[in-house]
Amino acid sequence: MGDPPGLIVVAQSARALACAAKRAGYAPLAIDVFGDDDTRALSRRSIALDGGLANVVRRAPVINAVREFVRLYDAIGVVYGSGFEHQPEAVAELAGLARVYGVGAQDLARAKDPLAIARTCASAQVAHPEISFEPPDDIAGWLTKSQGGAGGAHVRVATRESASSGEYFQRRVEGRNVSALFVADGVSASIVGLSEQWTAPCSRSPFRYGGAVGPIEVDALRAAEIERTVAVVTREFGVVGLASVDFVVSDNAAWLIDVNPRPGATLDVFDCDEDPLLARHIEACDGRATAAAPRSVRRAAQVVYARGDLVRPPRLEWPDWVADRPAGETRIAAGDPVCTVQAASPDAASARRLVSERARRVDEMVEVWTT
Repeated sequence: MGDPPGLIVVAQSARALACAAKRAGYAPLAIDVFGDDDTRALSRRSIALDGGLANVVRRAPVINAVREFVRLYDAIGVVYGSGFEHQPEAVAELAGLARVYGVGAQDLARAKDPLAIARTCASAQVAHPEISFEPPDDIAGWLTKSQGGAGGAHVRVATRESASSGEYFQRRVEGRNVSALFVADGVSASIVGLSEQWTAPCSRSPFRYGGAVGPIEVDALRAAEIERTVAVVTREFGVVGLASVDFVVSDNAAWLIDVNPRPGATLDVFDCDEDPLLARHIEACDGRATAAAPRSVRRAAQVVYARGDLVRPPRLEWPDWVADRPAGETRIAAGDPVCTVQAASPDAASARRLVSERARRVDEMVEVWTT
């Protein structure tokens, strides 16, 4: 039997995509800004970009890395994850080098355009919080967001002076933070599962992404709204492959908050050996979308962030439930992610309790890393 086909995966953190690619029978060729130990171990080869988080959406280093992989390896194409939301031009340039398995540049730009989303929701009668590009007369109860933002770190409580170029206002709605992971072929979509998400607030980013647990359930009426909204998003924005839509589920509506037209953080919650999701992603991009198998085990994943500037020791034995393991002597700035912890349980509540306890244990472990 020959070597598995290569698949280039690129994201802010490529570990989850590399794991999913290997599970689906591909040899990952990973590009990200972390170069974590487990990403490198999973991959046929990996490239860590210099200069911090912003580099993953700067075209030159990404394109150079992809060009090198295309030259050296017989890869079937590229799958991109987080980090491209506000720069679809990079996706267009990737498409000039290799087959991109995912949403194309034009559809990505539309799916991350707050005005296009608002108009689509209004036309399809989908619940969506009011937006504005000018400060509302009464600023209370509004948020500011970056156009093309992802991960929650760009979201702020609005003040009259808070919006700047590239930002907009969105009315805040209260409820349960629910995300729908689905696989689509540009025409129809099948929901893999719903997850509940929570934040890891800090002074600079009060809505920073914290973690997720799933699958979870919502009442039948809200579930039907979510399914209909996913179908609308798929058709209107030409979504192909794995993607997600974020909602706030209240007593009277499932409010569409954001569209993430690429594989995201909940791969850690829903991917499994029995039903590798990246295989479904590739098939869907080829026009052969199929429904995912039901998930019986509840899984949770939570990001642990650095509370101060840290240096990871050169030798360290990680628990097997830790992912995104930084390499020895890596410097981690305050507020940056240290790692991801994972847990599984028969029910969502206990999975979330377990992952939170494991995150607390990692917090205690890294206290001694302070620079």
